Amino acid sequence: MSTHSPNNVSSFAPASRRSRRLLSRRRGLSSVLAMLYLVLFSTLAIGFYSATTMSAQISRNERGLQQAESAADGGMQFIRYQFGLMALLPNQPPAGLLAAVAQQLGNQLNGTSNMNGGTVQVVNNAIYIPSQNGWTTLDPNLGTKFKAIITQSGQFLVCTVDGGSTAATVQKGIQMQYQQAPKAGAILDYGVASEGTISTGGATVIQGLTDPTKGSVLSADMSSATPVVIDGKEVSGDISIVNPSASVSVSGASVGGTSDPTKIPQHIHIGVPAPTFPIVDTSVFTQYATTPYTNGMSTLTNVYIPPNTNPKFTGGVTINGVLWVQAPNVVTFKGNCTICGVIVGDPPAMNIPFDPVNNQLNFAGNVQATPISQMPTNNPAYNANLVQLSGSFMLAPEFKASFTGNFGTVGGSIVAGQVSMTGNAGGTVDGSVIGMTDNPLTLNGNASITISSTGTSNYPSGMSFGNMYTPLPGTYIEVAPW
Repeated sequence: MSTHSPNNVSSFAPASRRSRRLLSRRRGLSSVLAMLYLVLFSTLAIGFYSATTMSAQISRNERGLQQAESAADGGMQFIRYQFGLMALLPNQPPAGLLAAVAQQLGNQLNGTSNMNGGTVQVVNNAIYIPSQNGWTTLDPNLGTKFKAIITQSGQFLVCTVDGGSTAATVQKGIQMQYQQAPKAGAILDYGVASEGTISTGGATVIQGLTDPTKGSVLSADMSSATPVVIDGKEVSGDISIVNPSASVSVSGASVGGTSDPTKIPQHIHIGVPAPTFPIVDTSVFTQYATTPYTNGMSTLTNVYIPPNTNPKFTGGVTINGVLWVQAPNVVTFKGNCTICGVIVGDPPAMNIPFDPVNNQLNFAGNVQATPISQMPTNNPAYNANLVQLSGSFMLAPEFKASFTGNFGTVGGSIVAGQVSMTGNAGGTVDGSVIGMTDNPLTLNGNASITISSTGTSNYPSGMSFGNMYTPLPGTYIEVAPW
């Protein structure tokens, strides 16, 4: 018989229930903790996702801003380059400046992919590149683009450029002012240059006086298959042509110091950039030519020859100061000619076209020329301001100039609509020989030119190469996109 009483058996029941209750409480606490951790990790995950998304968005915005800023800078450099190519008239009035700029930019940009189908024009006193509502693509891979607006402030141009990217809506705006500056006359680095073809024959020589490279030749002709034909004796410098599809013909001549046919091509340059031909303004000289020519004059001191006079100087003639030959006129010098000064045609304001038949300057005799800068004070044409106008011997773009005799040393550049030298014509030119039209420039017979120029270090008076626009220092600012 058991000695355990019912009271002893039932005494364990409360402890068991307490254990179950305690275990149940622990299980509930674990669930709560699990839920708390789940909420915590969920919150952390959402926060991490938000932070990552925000960082990615910030990164995209920063990249878009950098691309927009780079596009704006690239667009401004593009405009700066185009401004540097322009050749505006030096005396361009402010009233027509924006239209003149649009014409120049149109000549450079219209029809190119940069315009995206647009054309350069003035709209509401502004020029838009590529158009009022268009963009120019810089990098198709990145989608960078720019647009520009050009306005006028007196003689200054104000350019505002917006840059952007298709990868972001961020845009960047910058602005600069530009001022006029004279263009460099690269054409003065050539001894003989012409808008038309150039040909030599016989025993002709083109050479540099102290530097063989000064005896160089350039043709800007774009229609002839052979714009330069050298059948003469020598060209001491190099030969350059603008037409990339043309060629140079050399037959039995020395070019660049060599007669070796295998080495001559090293001194021939095809497809060179077209230099700016000079803008001639003879008004700086014509103001001094106040005495009209009369028949029988043999000493011409600051004289102008009226139209249709057509004088022939068969004996010796002396020219002091300025000789202004007004078109139309055929002037012939058959005897010895002594010149201490400059021969010029009409100012550009008279708008005289080139006429090789009715406008001629013919030198058949010997010419002794002295630069106007060396005019002695006892010369009746002496004027302190006039003698400062150095560097030019002839400025007559509407005339054909022909030389058949010796011209000694000419103290300045010879600039005419067309130039021809034949017979024993020859001498030293302290400058360049420039043909201003697409008519042939020819040297035949025993013609010989020695070039003693100063290149671009000394611009001849009455000659300029137009104005371009350069940035005005200190005007770069960031602006709101337009």
